[in-house]
Amino acid sequence: MTSHWARNRLLVGTGALFALRLLLSLVRTGPLVVADEVGYLTNARVITGGLAGQLHQAPFYRGGYSLVIAPVVGLFSDPKLAYHLVLVVNALLAASLFPLLYLLLSRALGVAPRTAIWAAFAAALYPAVTILSQAALSENALFPLVCLWLLALAELLSARTPRTQVLWAVGFALAAGGMWVVHYRMGGAVAITVIVLLGLGVRRRLAPAAVIAGLLVIAAALWGTSALDHFLHDHNYGAVAENEASERFDDLTTASGAGNALLNLVGQSWYLLVSTFGLAAIVIADTWSKFRRRAGGDGAETSGDKAANSVWGPSAIVLALLALAALLLLTSAAAFPERIRPDMLIYGRYVEIVTPPLIAIGLWLVATRKELRRAVGPLAAIAVLTLAVVAIRAIHVDPGEASRWNVSGLPFVTGQLGPGILVGAGVLAALGAWALLRATEVRAWAAPALAAAMFLAIVAYGTWNPVITSQRGAYPAGWASPEPIAAERGITSLGYDLADYDALGLYATQWFLPDTEVRLLHAGDDPPLPRYVLASHSWPRQHPHTPAKLVWDDVGRDQAIYRLTQR
Repeated sequence: MTSHWARNRLLVGTGALFALRLLLSLVRTGPLVVADEVGYLTNARVITGGLAGQLHQAPFYRGGYSLVIAPVVGLFSDPKLAYHLVLVVNALLAASLFPLLYLLLSRALGVAPRTAIWAAFAAALYPAVTILSQAALSENALFPLVCLWLLALAELLSARTPRTQVLWAVGFALAAGGMWVVHYRMGGAVAITVIVLLGLGVRRRLAPAAVIAGLLVIAAALWGTSALDHFLHDHNYGAVAENEASERFDDLTTASGAGNALLNLVGQSWYLLVSTFGLAAIVIADTWSKFRRRAGGDGAETSGDKAANSVWGPSAIVLALLALAALLLLTSAAAFPERIRPDMLIYGRYVEIVTPPLIAIGLWLVATRKELRRAVGPLAAIAVLTLAVVAIRAIHVDPGEASRWNVSGLPFVTGQLGPGILVGAGVLAALGAWALLRATEVRAWAAPALAAAMFLAIVAYGTWNPVITSQRGAYPAGWASPEPIAAERGITSLGYDLADYDALGLYATQWFLPDTEVRLLHAGDDPPLPRYVLASHSWPRQHPHTPAKLVWDDVGRDQAIYRLTQR
């Protein structure tokens, strides 16, 4: 049971984390990360019976996260209000990490409440959680789902009666199925879940009814996900959507694609270590050390290790977490066989959903083992991988502009991710790792407190870049939604001129037009043109024989809505 002392701090801390994210959301207006956000938002709109989006040229976005935000999107017709309320939902999901991480440490790993509170709070402050809560992205659902999955596994392993085993096998499978319906990259969680259920069943550590129940839930989740995918594909994509998976697989079969994937694995592993100030390396090293001791016949339990019922000796919870992290790294590395932006080399969004529990466990290990020699491994790993990443960037300069949204845990400025920035991030991460281990000589809570302070500094920078910077670029002073004008003029159909393509112009604008069907206009399309067209400011000059009247100007972008006076 959670003590009165811990319960009060959980309530206060959860409220503070919710307030922090809610405060940041007040400056927001609409989607920034496109087409991702508009994909999830219009999925939610379609699920609740609203108008389909124009996503024929966008990748396919699964509907799990959209199901979470669908009640908000369906209840409020004002797109700006609905978007703000989606961010409120995100703030709630992000705040839930604190109590979930506390339960993970205290219930699953037997960590003392005072240590668990500090470690969980620091991990819940991980910068990407806050930054991504400012966008309608699926990671907001995956952060708490990973914790729920690990907690269900812990309860499953400790269950003693067939009835409780069935209950937690279903919960374990539901969490995995939930992650799968949110994003395709969570297939690794489904695979681990099936392996664990079958493995425990074969070893007779789990009742047959529990194994069957868990597998049936997985099968139902796979079927349900497929049905939802087909519904969204038909209703929100016009049965047409880019098949990124097959395209990337084809690229991986080439020498350059496979080589890039291997280099991505190096870069993204570096990011995982750097963004956690070496704590991920400490978790890996500690787990490997326990495994070697068990393999050598040393069966002694260390204090705080609840997972004595692990099949392999080290904590089954941590092993499952590390296995999921490894599969996510492989998936993420393979997702970019052709890099078109510098951040793809060190892309963090795919694997960051496992970072908060890794940080929480790492801080617990640091707080309870006051040995500075433990810093050697993380510091060496950061140094070696930093040199490797700098060498990769020096050999192959990736084009395009880096996106801070995808590397929001980087403990340094983003820029173009050149050698200086990568080295700076590596140095700060190494200094942070050293400081965390030094802090344990002061107080047990000193390391988590220091980690929280370092994460808050990164959040402060991340609030400016990308959140406020992107917000001001997309919705500058004077910007007004097109929705009132569309409602006043009864604009039910709108053509979009692809010759003047602008990502925010095409995707973000349609979010603010909930009752307007968007049609893509290609060069050479046969007339008649729709009565209203969304295009660049040069459209009237490019079409002198089609008189057009400006009805809405997208302040800050070269996009505007015109009414064609002759068709």
